Amino acid sequence: MSGRIDDPVEASFGAWPKSGGLGKTLGEAALSVTGIGFPPVALAKIIYDHFQNVNRYNRIEYLLEAVRLGLKQLETQVGANGEKVKEMRAKMETPQFQEAVITACEEAAREINTQRIERLAAVLANSVTPSRWSPANEDVATLIRDLAQLGNRDIQVLGKLGLAFGGLMQNDPKFPSRLFTDNNESLDRIVRQESDPDEFYSTCGRLMGFGLAVDVEWPRNYTPAHERCIRPTRRGLALLEYLKP
Repeated sequence: MSGRIDDPVEASFGAWPKSGGLGKTLGEAALSVTGIGFPPVALAKIIYDHFQNVNRYNRIEYLLEAVRLGLKQLETQVGANGEKVKEMRAKMETPQFQEAVITACEEAAREINTQRIERLAAVLANSVTPSRWSPANEDVATLIRDLAQLGNRDIQVLGKLGLAFGGLMQNDPKFPSRLFTDNNESLDRIVRQESDPDEFYSTCGRLMGFGLAVDVEWPRNYTPAHERCIRPTRRGLALLEYLKP
């Protein structure tokens, strides 16, 4: 094994079988839906294109190529720091990272949006150098699985929550509630710029369901009128760090 940190990813490219007509049976089966009222040719093509094995493998290869490029960038950043490279390689050889790779491949095979596949690759590659927000035993596989269910708007709103409160969270790692409620004006300004505040809060609710944000309780004796106070979690900030270009 060479000293390159992306050796495990490089090795994976030789593992995928060539298509050679894979997916033909599934594609032909899709044609059988023509009698139920859907536009037959268009529907069959969509199903065939998405589910035939050759395209699924192509999406996985797209993911792995993006991971490889991400690791090359990390390799450039660490330079000649042998200890750092050793740590990164060791993490890539752990069962947890291998599970994350399999999960990312499964999600990529189902995905039709290349931008979302690139996000999966960014988390997978950047997780070998955990961010300041990453827990000691980070479950990257679950983070990838959750990310696969997030849309562009979810990521955008999470970024706005990070913009509103991320700096504060760096300064006080205990995260007392007053740290956020006393500084909620930064979030209020963001909400006022939204064309549909209800939709913004609805998206925040989705993020909370994935453990990426939390609704902060206001103090009982807080009397001025106020909007809701929603901040990102450490997990949410870790995801944002991984997705940075």
